[in-house]
Amino acid sequence: MKIAVIDLDSLAFAAGSPNKVLGENNEPIKENGKFVYTDKTEDELKNSVHYWMNEILTKSEATHYIAFIKGKGNYRYEIKSDYKANRPKESPKWWDFIKNYFIEEYKAIPVDGIEVDDAVNITRLALRDSFICAIDKDLLGLEGSHYNWRKNEWVYTNKVEAVYNFWVDMIAGQSGDAVKGIPGKGEKFVQKLFDGCNSAEEYRPLVLEAYISHFGEGVGIKEFYKNYSCLKILEGFEGFVIPEPISVKKEGVL
Repeated sequence: MKIAVIDLDSLAFAAGSPNKVLGENNEPIKENGKFVYTDKTEDELKNSVHYWMNEILTKSEATHYIAFIKGKGNYRYEIKSDYKANRPKESPKWWDFIKNYFIEEYKAIPVDGIEVDDAVNITRLALRDSFICAIDKDLLGLEGSHYNWRKNEWVYTNKVEAVYNFWVDMIAGQSGDAVKGIPGKGEKFVQKLFDGCNSAEEYRPLVLEAYISHFGEGVGIKEFYKNYSCLKILEGFEGFVIPEPISVKKEGVL
């Protein structure tokens, strides 16, 4: 088997993106220098979902798949109240339609309590012959081979790169998740901090010490814990059940 473990959140946004309005010459119309868009109809949304799923499963040559989509709740908000605070609070109006269609048509699994990234990673680690299908740099930055469906390319990240990428985010922050890291510090600081390290196991205490040096001991440890808890993609979660892979041909996806 060759099992694609798919992050559907990004795929849903690709499927739900509006259409450019075309003029008489079939060229996109612009107003005030910006393209004009119109929402997709329900049939267009369905066709877009089918298109992307077929693209992914065909080009990755998957024989089976497991697909996850955002559900309810995320324990990270209990740890850091402003986690992802810079993102829109309301989902696009087409979101529920596409989500339900993924569930009905492709047996997508809503993820409750944790993030889709967590579910994808836990499943990938548990199933032999599986790989991640994603465009999210957090998932692509994990150790192993992954299929980037947006670029139609395979990405390989070794263990040293994966660990290094994580600790860079811990220092420099991650704007998409509203995690600030250590203010004023970026990758150049990380490079200097890790200079002379003989193994990735040495990174953690150095980063913790950098937090304490900047914030003071009490606040530094708290900030380190909050950011670590928000940025670390889980490798296991109590009560999480690994789903059965779905046969591509059996479900008539292709």
